[in-house]
Amino acid sequence: MFIAGKRDQPGSHLTENLTMPSHSIRKKLLTGVAALAIGLGAASANAALLGVSSILISNAGVPDGWLQVAEFEAYQLGTGTNAALAATASAPDSWNAFSTPDKAIDGNTDGNFFNQSVFHEGNPRTGDTLTITLAAVTDLSGFAIYGRTDCCSARDVYNIDFLDAAGATLFSATDVDATAGSDHVARFQFPSQQVPAPGVLALFGLGALLLGARTALRRARLSA
Repeated sequence: MFIAGKRDQPGSHLTENLTMPSHSIRKKLLTGVAALAIGLGAASANAALLGVSSILISNAGVPDGWLQVAEFEAYQLGTGTNAALAATASAPDSWNAFSTPDKAIDGNTDGNFFNQSVFHEGNPRTGDTLTITLAAVTDLSGFAIYGRTDCCSARDVYNIDFLDAAGATLFSATDVDATAGSDHVARFQFPSQQVPAPGVLALFGLGALLLGARTALRRARLSA
């Protein structure tokens, strides 16, 4: 529904027909757009930790703090796939040929060092960092880390940093304790975020256009 109006141009005998929505209709349109945007916003996609490229794992500084990791799992957002299985792992050194960095991402959660399934930093102890580089930049929903079970489990407290492709820290988890329970595992779910869906952004843009049109019409009325 529109209201037709007329105004005389200053200094002219011509009459211009104007067609504009009424004030109440414009208000209803803007209110409807806002309500729709809010409704879609509530259904926007849940995100977790976006754009992870690599993970750094170190001992949290507990006494006798050798770095030892039986397994690290990084769960891809949406699928739950363990992205660490396709990653590469590196560290400055390892205890022996059977405790190399790749043992931390081989899919084997066995925490018995003598079953050749645990990464262990080399001797002498230098505060090594285990670096896990994902095959591609990945959005993660959470992670799990498994410690050693046959000995020295007090060491299994970790600081874990998640980095983007530029090397900037996205998230840090400190004092992650994997000493409890028979399997010595700590699990973590990243806090959820609300990411506006494309439709929401479009509606906000439409609302801005309507507000601009309303302002222009008001100015035109005042200058008449």
